[in-house]
Amino acid sequence: MATGIDLSASNLNELGNPTVVVPNISQTSITLENFTVADLPTNGTAGRLVFVTNGDGGSLPCIAVDNGTNWVRVNLGSAVSATDVEDYIIAE
Repeated sequence: MATGIDLSASNLNELGNPTVVVPNISQTSITLENFTVADLPTNGTAGRLVFVTNGDGGSLPCIAVDNGTNWVRVNLGSAVSATDVEDYIIAE
């Protein structure tokens, strides 16, 4: 289909990055893609979020974020609870 626009690299670079706005995702479950540490995609695309089945010490699951340089672990923490009592270990 003819658009009258030259598809050169300089013209395509002027398009910039698209922005997607999601107005509301309440009451929606999100299922993250599952990986093992050995099968993680190559890092370098900041902002990706995955579930790693053995990413916390080699046997426990965690969530990981690609920070553009490395996959970094987000610890899952304590079990969900209806109370607000938390136990914290404070380093001195």
